[in-house]
Amino acid sequence: MRSGYDFTAADFPQLLIAKFYPERTDKESAVIRDYLLAHLAEFDRVSFSVRVGRGQTPNPDHLPGVQKSTVFSSQKRIDVVAFQGPTPFLIEAKSRVTHAVLGQLLTDRQLWMEDYPDSAAPQLVAIGRSSDEDTLRVLQDHGITVYLYATASTD
Repeated sequence: MRSGYDFTAADFPQLLIAKFYPERTDKESAVIRDYLLAHLAEFDRVSFSVRVGRGQTPNPDHLPGVQKSTVFSSQKRIDVVAFQGPTPFLIEAKSRVTHAVLGQLLTDRQLWMEDYPDSAAPQLVAIGRSSDEDTLRVLQDHGITVYLYATASTD
């Protein structure tokens, strides 16, 4: 698995001072940073914007570069994949964690297991600034861990 945005423990200090993360909005980057400040030491490596799934079938009449771009840009994108030994953690970052994250994470898990059938079963994590009781209960019932960081860290 290579996203182009792969970091090992040696790179973690760089991640902790970053204000922005690959292919994430400012708000998502701030939530990811808060999560990493609290949990990065638990992981061996971290990758951002990991693509999974087959993506759209490209038009065979297009140039090879365009075909490759079609597949790449239409694959599903996991915000963060962090590894604790062999166990992947699929992490979805939102400003507000809503019920829609359930579908995203379940889709990510299935596509991950299709792409990496020898992988350990992924842990699913949603991170954000806020949510609601119904969403939190449903996500928890589906085995999804939710971390909420009400205000951005000032580190």
